Amino acid sequence: MKWVYLAAGMALFVKILIMPNPAAEWEEVSIVDTIVADTGVPNAVSGIIFRNRVYDTIFEVVVFTIAVLGVGFLLANETPTETVYQFSDRPSIILARLGATISAIVSIELAIRGHLSP
Repeated sequence: MKWVYLAAGMALFVKILIMPNPAAEWEEVSIVDTIVADTGVPNAVSGIIFRNRVYDTIFEVVVFTIAVLGVGFLLANETPTETVYQFSDRPSIILARLGATISAIVSIELAIRGHLSP
């Protein structure tokens, strides 16, 4: 069986060497310019997302929303088995709030400007 694999690999290698390069015959077509012209969006990354990935993103949001609603429905009558311990000292509370604020600001900035640049 090893000889069959070796022969198939050699045949494929020889075919690749003999076959002409079809890319040399094509005109120089810029994919980025084509996407920008088709979508009307100046950024090609946004054009690809709007053109090809919008349905994927919408259905992912729907699936996660249904999952969150299902978990909320199933755990609605549950009582916690343990007590939740929170920070009681003032410096930890301030640092946690500062970290949450910085995370929120960075996420908002990425949401606003992230779709405009790759």
